[in-house]
Amino acid sequence: MMMSEKLEDDIRNLKREKVLKKLKTKGERRNMLKKMIKCIFIYTISVIFIGCESNVLGPSGECTNCHLEIEAPNLPIDKNGVYQLDYNDGEIQTFTQLKAYIGYEMEYVEWVTNVTFEGCTWDYCEDVPVVNGSGYSSDDGYSYQMMGVMEENIGQTATIWVGYYDNYGTQWLDNIEVKINE
Repeated sequence: MMMSEKLEDDIRNLKREKVLKKLKTKGERRNMLKKMIKCIFIYTISVIFIGCESNVLGPSGECTNCHLEIEAPNLPIDKNGVYQLDYNDGEIQTFTQLKAYIGYEMEYVEWVTNVTFEGCTWDYCEDVPVVNGSGYSSDDGYSYQMMGVMEENIGQTATIWVGYYDNYGTQWLDNIEVKINE
């Protein structure tokens, strides 16, 4: 019986040593991971706040040639400032041009509206905004966009927002309303 007790003690000691070795290895890995995360964090913070340029928060100042004014030049406007779009009876879709004066060329401009129509292709249907979502300003300083409405939009008033960020981080926003008439 003594021999079997000795074997059991040796087996328990071996298991204990294996467990301790695993815990030690796991602790070393965890410490190594913590050190790596700390280094990545310090590097990221350094790049953000030190960077390669003298002004890491972006250029400071004010844009002197930035503007934003949206209009629907081919539509009449009522006394409340709402543009009036008459739907072309018998047509599938009625279009009008919108333009926003930015003041300079090649500025990325976002266009958003609250009015959509159901567009279907190959048995897949989704809501499609009556104004495309983005564009760039051209060399004349204007960003042009088309508005296309369907018969289902008659009676709705579309609010169309346009906006962009200038080189100094200032956000420019403007909007118009377009009533879709029969």
